[in-house]
Amino acid sequence: MFKLHGVVVLYHPNDTVWSNVQSYLSQVDKLFVVDNSDVKNMQLVSQLKSCDNTVYIDNGGNKGIATALNIGAQRAISDGASWLLTMDQDSYFVEKALSSLIAAVKFSPKVNYIGIYSPFHFTVNVRIVSDSTGQPSAANGNLISVDTVMTSGNIINLAAYQDVGGFLDKYFIDCVDHEYCLALKRKGYTIMVLTSSVLVHNLGDIEYVKWFGHKIYYTNHSATRRYYITRNRLDLVYRHGFYFPVFASHELYKLLSEWLKILFFEKNKIKKTFFIIKGIFDFIFRRFGKIS
Repeated sequence: MFKLHGVVVLYHPNDTVWSNVQSYLSQVDKLFVVDNSDVKNMQLVSQLKSCDNTVYIDNGGNKGIATALNIGAQRAISDGASWLLTMDQDSYFVEKALSSLIAAVKFSPKVNYIGIYSPFHFTVNVRIVSDSTGQPSAANGNLISVDTVMTSGNIINLAAYQDVGGFLDKYFIDCVDHEYCLALKRKGYTIMVLTSSVLVHNLGDIEYVKWFGHKIYYTNHSATRRYYITRNRLDLVYRHGFYFPVFASHELYKLLSEWLKILFFEKNKIKKTFFIIKGIFDFIFRRFGKIS
């Protein structure tokens, strides 16, 4: 029996989050809202608690994205759900996008062998066409197999989740999604993207510069995020690089190219570089979890 629950992780949410939640709330049997915020948005909490199918969970501070997702998954499993929608607070589905994704799950002939059904992520540096209403839409409705996807908007197979042992808590944040996907693939599951199902996803404070006629995007992540990205990416390559060498090479290339963008285009270059070096050393000495 198809039973879909959802989990959304909050971290100091702004006033747009309620609208985002409404884009998928009615299509899940139950939504677990795991709040990692130190200071709560009480207006949003009140709105969420007023809904019959939401369960608000105060996580008592920031325990990391992986732990929050695992809490939602375990609660969904205990409640008898077979699938779980995983959402970031800053993402929302365009009209009918989630319905299309759910239909893909329900009518897939090999559903037990698929670990994740994912939408197409529309971000500031990705170009896709718009429909007659001006909403972003993809060109067709094909299901394509990929190596990894970002967490938000995914419908994950909870049987596969239990098979691989869930999300890796020690990462805290960053690379949690990619590590989970590669763990699934090593167990024989596939990751599918439905290109016509569009999720609008905010990746942060992305900016760009024009360099010899080309737009070069950079993320403006904080020094702390740079630490997690560096440490966890290196561990991701260490854990899965032998099995996915092309993916691992691309991750190492991104580490170098993003550092160069920091040096050329971003602020706080020295601090960010220091935290990148700290991330390298903590990976080498196997220090994980939340940075102190």
